[in-house]
Amino acid sequence: MRIRRILPYFRSWALVGLLAASLASDADARRKKAKLDPPPAYVAAMELGTEDRLAAIAQLEDTLSTKSDDEARVWLMMAAGEQRRLAGDAAVARAWFQRLSAEHPEHPLQPSAKLGLALLNADESLSGNVVATLQLLEGDGIPPSMQADRYRLLALDGVDQGSSPGRISEYVRKAVVHASADPTVEARVKITLADLLSDNQDAGLDADSETLPSLEADAIRRARESLRAGRHAEASRLAQQLLDTWPESEHLREARYIILRADAGDRVVAGKVGVLLPSSGDYAAIGKRIQQVVRLANDRNGARLTFVFRDAHGDASSTAQAIEELVVDEGCVAILGPLLKEDVMEAAETAQALGVPLVALSQSQSPTEAGDFVYRGFMPVDQQVDALVAHAMGDRGMRNFGVLFPDTGFGNRASAAFEAAVKKRGGTVVRKVGYNPSDTDFRKDVKRLGDKDYTARAAEYARLKRAAAAKGMDPSKVVLPPAADFDAIFIPDSWQRVGLVASSLAYEEFAVGDFRPHRHAKTVPLMGLNAWHDPRIIENGGDYVQHAVFVDAFSASSRRPGVSTFVSDHRSALGRPPSVIDALAWDATRLLSDAVVAGGPDRIAVRDELAEVRLSAPVAGGGRFGEDREVARNLMILTIDGDTIREWTPPALDPIPDGLP
Repeated sequence: MRIRRILPYFRSWALVGLLAASLASDADARRKKAKLDPPPAYVAAMELGTEDRLAAIAQLEDTLSTKSDDEARVWLMMAAGEQRRLAGDAAVARAWFQRLSAEHPEHPLQPSAKLGLALLNADESLSGNVVATLQLLEGDGIPPSMQADRYRLLALDGVDQGSSPGRISEYVRKAVVHASADPTVEARVKITLADLLSDNQDAGLDADSETLPSLEADAIRRARESLRAGRHAEASRLAQQLLDTWPESEHLREARYIILRADAGDRVVAGKVGVLLPSSGDYAAIGKRIQQVVRLANDRNGARLTFVFRDAHGDASSTAQAIEELVVDEGCVAILGPLLKEDVMEAAETAQALGVPLVALSQSQSPTEAGDFVYRGFMPVDQQVDALVAHAMGDRGMRNFGVLFPDTGFGNRASAAFEAAVKKRGGTVVRKVGYNPSDTDFRKDVKRLGDKDYTARAAEYARLKRAAAAKGMDPSKVVLPPAADFDAIFIPDSWQRVGLVASSLAYEEFAVGDFRPHRHAKTVPLMGLNAWHDPRIIENGGDYVQHAVFVDAFSASSRRPGVSTFVSDHRSALGRPPSVIDALAWDATRLLSDAVVAGGPDRIAVRDELAEVRLSAPVAGGGRFGEDREVARNLMILTIDGDTIREWTPPALDPIPDGLP
């Protein structure tokens, strides 16, 4: 009886217990579900990462560096790891995922952290174990960006393993569905799965398939903008963040300079220009000469610039240090120089990294290749060659050329540029012969230039000897004329050596200058570059260099506007006639001066103004910079005529005889 009475109560309590257990289970379920609802800070950070990855990372890691709510903290750790992964910083991303796993081993985000690690491992090797992990891991808190990369990799692995088309198609579908969560992942899916996407899937992905978003480029851009706006602390922080995130970035040097400039307050003084010229060493004299011209050009242009001179004498490292000091310590808004080839590339790369406009005064190397802050005010070899070839093939109708060149860096570069320019216009360099510049006798090299076809020429030689013997002449004294099967000979050497080369040509019976080995000899004009422009070439070369042509940017006797005034002013102020180097430095100073005045205390504005500035009367043939940031010059064609050097003019046409139309 008692048992029967108690049993209903027992059953009641059992029901209560079951109900309580059920309620407890529901409460646990609700708590677990609550843990998978991401906090607003996580959602905001992930959304920010789609627009500004570095800002999202900075925000997340700043928050995590302080104490925060435990539940929110685990989500933010997840977000920090994923944003670092998407930024390409595998080491820091791995650290965040591992830290989450170690500190919160029971948290529902564990699968997300493990998947993040698997994706990082897949970047190194898509092994069987990694693929198995990608296939098996599941969790409600896995970010869509992870899901997209997971299914993208599984689709690619399925192709490699020969999986069924249906399975691969399903992986692709899932990758596409999740990819829209982040533009970086969307671009990656579109690029790597291009061959597997349907037309609708491809059209549904908005990412640019040509290239992945450049986070590094965006990071350096934001750092530059902050520096220019005067937000120095922000610029320094952004640049340091770039260094930390991409320690091997191509923007490494620029980021360091941004920090240096920002920490020093980024002083910029309007009108203040640094000038790099040799004031010591072998080229001190030419450095002093150009310094005088630079000062004179500034005075005649209203003395609008303030100069700070630094020595640049062929030591690239000291030149780079000098530019750093001119920018960071002196606040120079632009740089003029350097002059020497040993300095110019380091100077150009330093100026580009520092973000300061530089107008180089060297014709050597290719400083403008360093970037858009670098211009050149002198006359490169390619520019001279192009003008010479345009004259030879355009004005004079020449098509075939021989080349005799000194076997030096300059000689090889000039001869290669000449051959390329001739080929571009449809002509031919028949033969090229290099010679040792230390020689004084170039006859053996000239013979090679005139040796077209040994077999044919040997037969011709034998014929001439037989003819001489038939006439009772000594066959041993017969000289075989060279095969001058070209219209002109290009010699890219200095005026000092041209005379020796020309005399060797004459000795080997080339008809050069006023020399004719016989009355039927074909005249072969000589051509050169501005290193020929010295009156002493006439004395050295004599008859052999008559009627030769070469190019230059300046001649004191030119009738071009502004030249006579410049020559008179230069001679009066400095006590000597100007050379082409003086003229080039004069125009370069004036171009830079106009840009600096227009740009004010803003280096980027000065850079932009350099592309727009125009001189009304340049004395060296160029009053503006072209799109290649070289001065766009109209070079002169000069010729040797008797005992003078004058500008070449087309030969006068014969008058039309009376009675003809």
